[in-house]
Amino acid sequence: MYNKGMKDVQDILIANLIALRHARGLTQIELGEQVNYSDKTISKWENGDSCPGIEAVHRLAGFYGVRIDDLLCEDFEVQGPPSQEEARSEKQRRYSKLVISLLAVMAVWVIATILFIAGMLRAAPGAWLFFIDAVPCSCITLLVFNSLWGKRRMNYLIITILLWTLLTAIYLRVMLYQLWVIFLLGIPVQIAIILWSQLKRKK
Repeated sequence: MYNKGMKDVQDILIANLIALRHARGLTQIELGEQVNYSDKTISKWENGDSCPGIEAVHRLAGFYGVRIDDLLCEDFEVQGPPSQEEARSEKQRRYSKLVISLLAVMAVWVIATILFIAGMLRAAPGAWLFFIDAVPCSCITLLVFNSLWGKRRMNYLIITILLWTLLTAIYLRVMLYQLWVIFLLGIPVQIAIILWSQLKRKK
């Protein structure tokens, strides 16, 4: 009975996901690009070969603007594409998120500028390095906001920039003899980032 009940729930979930995709006029490839899953994974879900995990269900519910309970409801009425007003509202929300992210990055550069001015007033050598430090700090800020609101695939690019700018900042700060070897550390880390991105993409 338990297995039969779970099978019924899975069938309802799959039927609702297929109906929602068709209502939005999306192909499996287009949907996969939007939710960061491969079209093969989407196909397996819809064919019943596998069932999306709770993280995938949560992501799909957020993408379609419905509740998880709705996806599991047999009587769920699938709405058509969003109206022009809803589309404008969604576009405005995305724009607001972008502005908030950029404001957070600008706050990093404001702090760097203040520290630079303070260093210049005290005639401190290397005050300009605060601007170099601001680059990896900006990457960390972007990484946080992109993880919340953006596309996860962008995280790999941000992490890559963070890695090399952080190593550069450390190098310029210390400037010891043959400290350039610190950049060798970036090579295996960069390879790990690339492999990690491939693993996530096949999820």
